[in-house]
Amino acid sequence: MKERLHELKWYVKVAIHFGKLSLQSTMEYPLNFASGVCVELAYMMIKLVYLYVVLSTGMKVGSLTPDMVIIFVGTYIFMTGVWMLLSGVNSIPEQVVRGDLDLLMTKPGSLQFLQTFGKYNFALAFPNAAVGIFLMAGGWKRCAIPVTISYIGVFVLYLAAGIVLTYSFGLMAALLVFWVTSLNAVSTLYAALWDYNNMPMELYPKVIKQTGTFLLPIFLVTNWSGMAVLGKLDMVQMIWGIAVPVFAFILSRLMWKAGVRRYTSANG
Repeated sequence: MKERLHELKWYVKVAIHFGKLSLQSTMEYPLNFASGVCVELAYMMIKLVYLYVVLSTGMKVGSLTPDMVIIFVGTYIFMTGVWMLLSGVNSIPEQVVRGDLDLLMTKPGSLQFLQTFGKYNFALAFPNAAVGIFLMAGGWKRCAIPVTISYIGVFVLYLAAGIVLTYSFGLMAALLVFWVTSLNAVSTLYAALWDYNNMPMELYPKVIKQTGTFLLPIFLVTNWSGMAVLGKLDMVQMIWGIAVPVFAFILSRLMWKAGVRRYTSANG
């Protein structure tokens, strides 16, 4: 047990060190960082148009009031920031095609960890994370949700589950490069599925909600944390919201191992 904790502490320290290096590298060219933030803010304005329409018209989304919708949109924007941060996952296809995993294979520690947490994109992640947190906090206040340990704990639990799903789904999509020659179609499909979370799942017909919950559980990424604190999850959904991230992480780990076995290095 002590060895496991020591190993975990080591990985946390290494991840923080990688974060510092990525931030220092970014700040070497502050204009690039500023331009990245500006571009992402421009994209975010498009995302916020949907929220503006809901708030300005007072339109309910299913059983959700406009104030409740703020929480869901904020969670979606925050998770987008998490995904943007993990540039190590996004760069896997390019790394595999060029045979650049060779150097990492000589390093101590988990190859998956070094690749997926070795580099971060703060320029794209920062505006999404900041605006997402602001909207989640604002929606929480407007909905008069109690600020207690139990409510915050449940929200953070399913938010963490959403982060695990974001990592796992993105990793599995990237790992398909080990089996297919081009990921253009996969990337387009994944982006389209991701954008379904732009608004709460309550907006969609029943068949889409069921598909996005059980068949392709993309809705669990951004909907479960808000639904949990609003009392809109039954026991089966609560268990499902924990089981799916665990299963997805295990599956992504198995895919990583299978993909690495197929990897052909730059030296052949």
